Amino acid sequence: MSLPIEYQSWHRLAASALIFSLTLLQGCGDDSQPAAVLEEEQVEDEIHDVVVLDSTAVGIANITLVPVETVQTIGLPVTGIITYDANRVSHIGPRIDGRIVRLAADIGEQVAGGQVLAILESPEVGQIRADESEAVALVGIARENYQRELRLEEQGISSRKELLDAEAELRRMEASLNSARQRLQVLGAGQGEGGQFALMAPFPGVVVARHASLGEMASPADQLFTVANLDRLWIELDIYERDLSRVTRGQAVDVATAAYPGRTFPGQIVYVGDIVDPEKRAVPARVEIPNRDNVLKPGMFANALIRVGSAGPPVAVVPQEAVQQVEGRSVVFVPGTRPGEFRVQPVEVGDAIDEGRVLVISGLQAGDRVVTTGAFALRSELAEGEIGEAGHGH
Repeated sequence: MSLPIEYQSWHRLAASALIFSLTLLQGCGDDSQPAAVLEEEQVEDEIHDVVVLDSTAVGIANITLVPVETVQTIGLPVTGIITYDANRVSHIGPRIDGRIVRLAADIGEQVAGGQVLAILESPEVGQIRADESEAVALVGIARENYQRELRLEEQGISSRKELLDAEAELRRMEASLNSARQRLQVLGAGQGEGGQFALMAPFPGVVVARHASLGEMASPADQLFTVANLDRLWIELDIYERDLSRVTRGQAVDVATAAYPGRTFPGQIVYVGDIVDPEKRAVPARVEIPNRDNVLKPGMFANALIRVGSAGPPVAVVPQEAVQQVEGRSVVFVPGTRPGEFRVQPVEVGDAIDEGRVLVISGLQAGDRVVTTGAFALRSELAEGEIGEAGHGH
C-alpha cells in the first residue's frame, strides 16, 4: 500500500538521523552494523512503493510523463457487452430420444417461424402414432353405433339405456384419441408420419449455432440448434453505486463500438437492478438497442453514454497504458522526489471514454503527472525487485 508523501519524508529523515548517529559510534571504534547495511534496509522498506532507475535505464525504458487531464461528463460513460435479447433467442432440441434422419438448416441460415430445422425418428413416437390411428378407427365405430342407437331409440325400437351406453362408449373412444394426440403435442411431434417428427424454428431469426449430425442420437438434454432474432439486442452494463442516483429506466443511450468507429447506435435503459454487487459495488443494468441492419453482434464490447441530463463533477482522465495491475490493484506510476524515482499510486479506475483513455475516479487530480510509455517496464522492474527481496535473507 502506498504511504502518504509526508509519512515517507518523515521516515527518510528519521532513518537518516539514525544512520548518522550509528556512523559516529562506528568512528569511535564500535564494530556495529555498517551504515551501508542500514541504508539497504531503508530502501527495502520502500521497495513495494518505489522504483529507482538510473538515467540509462530511464532512456532504455523510454519513460514518458504526461499531465493528468479532467473531463466534464454531460452523459455517464459506461462499458458493457452486447448480448442476445433473451426473449428472442431459443435453444432447440428434442423432447424425446430420437435419431436424426434429416437436417434442413445450417448455421448462419435465415429461417422463418415454423420452418423445419431437422427430422428425427423415435420408436416411442411411432407407438403413440399407432395408438392414435387405432383410436381414430374406434371413434368412427363408436360414432356409427351411437347414431344407430339414436335412430332406433327415436323409432321406439331401442331402449334409453342402450342409447346411453353407446354414447358413453363414444366418449371413451374420443378421450383415448385426444390423449394420444396430446401426448404427441407434448413431445413436439404433432406433425409427421410414423415415428418421425420435426424440430422447427419458433420464430423468424438466424441459426447461430448447430450441434447436430445426420444419423446421431439426440436426447432432451441436447441443444441441437440455437435460433436468435438479432433485430433487437441487449447491452449488459454495470452502474457503480456512486452513479445510481443519475440513472433511471427509460433514459436514452448512445452506443459506440470499435467495429464501427464514428457511428453511434441509439438505445434505451430498460432495466436497472435492485441489488448492489458486494464485490463490484455496482448494480446490473440493461440497454435495449435496435439492430435492423444486423451489424451489431452478440459478444461485442460496447462503449455507452447514458444521457443523464446533468453534468457530473470533473473526473480525471489518463491514457489506458498508464494503468497497471500490481498485486491485484490498479495503479499508476508518478514521479518521486529524486531523479529516476517513480512511486506507485493506487487509483480507482472507471470506464473507458474513448479509444485509449480511461476515467480515474480517485487517486489523482488535475496537474499530477503519470508515466504512460514505460509504465509496463516499471511494473516489471517492481516485480523483479520484490522477487529479489523475497530471495534475499537477513
